[in-house]
Amino acid sequence: MLSIIYALLLASTAIFSWGFVDANMPIRTLPFLYNLVVGQRPLATAMYVVLQVLLFIWYTLLLFLVHRKRIRTNHLIVLIAIAVGILFFSFPGFSYDLFNYIATAKVAYFYRENPWVVMPIEIPNEPMLRFLHASNKVALYGPSWILLTAIPHLLSMKNLLLAVFTFKALVFAFYAGLLWLIWKISKSAFSLAFFALNPLVTAETLVSGHNDVVMMFLALWAFLLLEKNRIIWSLVILTASVLIKGATIALIPLYVWVTVKKLRDEKIAWDTVWFWAAISMYAIFLLSPLREELYAWYLIWPLTFVALIKDWSILHTIALGFSLGLPLRLAPFLYFRNWGGVTPLVKRLVTFIPPAFAILGYAIDKKK
Repeated sequence: MLSIIYALLLASTAIFSWGFVDANMPIRTLPFLYNLVVGQRPLATAMYVVLQVLLFIWYTLLLFLVHRKRIRTNHLIVLIAIAVGILFFSFPGFSYDLFNYIATAKVAYFYRENPWVVMPIEIPNEPMLRFLHASNKVALYGPSWILLTAIPHLLSMKNLLLAVFTFKALVFAFYAGLLWLIWKISKSAFSLAFFALNPLVTAETLVSGHNDVVMMFLALWAFLLLEKNRIIWSLVILTASVLIKGATIALIPLYVWVTVKKLRDEKIAWDTVWFWAAISMYAIFLLSPLREELYAWYLIWPLTFVALIKDWSILHTIALGFSLGLPLRLAPFLYFRNWGGVTPLVKRLVTFIPPAFAILGYAIDKKK
């Protein structure tokens, strides 16, 4: 029953996502889906919010059942396979970043221009300019990511729809790799469920195709290599992680501390390492509005390490609160169809009220 409910919720999400196809794209969608999202804004907003809330309720029920050992690892693998199988065919409509990845790769590998110097808008007669949301920006990502995008760019054979799925396939591969690392390190079904089936993670990774799981896979791999005393390779991999989008630079002080203890052959409490890694990534996550804003997919940064902490902590509670609130930031835009007016206020409220209540509940429970 749990699997059937999950499959239905994911299928509804995947179908709903195809209502976000831009009218200027060569990709086509069913007219009623487009009319729902664009023309019936109150209904579309209500549907989106209900889907997010139901997925979150399902997720918390799942965590409870895993904690009570009512669901085993092989069952989790089935649920993950359901999520991957259904959401691969969703449209990355909740965020258009995937199309920026495609455009940047096109600048680098098709037009043979420097993507950190040349903006897509500077390419004459580029057809993607009709629907790109960041055509007036140079590449926002580092060389590690640009190198990786050569693979899906070449496989897409200049077809936009094929590019969507080849880029998603690249992200899916790193999502699977990150889950494998979480399992390898923790050997915990709860840790695997906490990250893999978090509705924010599945939406931002499996629907929208954000590259944050790539950065976090490399960061976690670097620590695993460090644990195995492969320090040089570990440093290379951590550098590659930083050169995806820079956020994992916050891990460097902790990484240096662990490396020094390794060189001194001192015992390392890895649960403490994951705790401080989570703190480091929470810090840069909360500081991200200084650069632009608090995007939902940035929560993947601390979530990766929170999942590895053995005992339930305040960090888990905060993660749950943000996991409910951050996806709802899209709701005011769906309703008002602009990012101005009351939209920024509503976004802040839905972002911080759920974690505030979660922290309050945690404090009351501790006091009892």
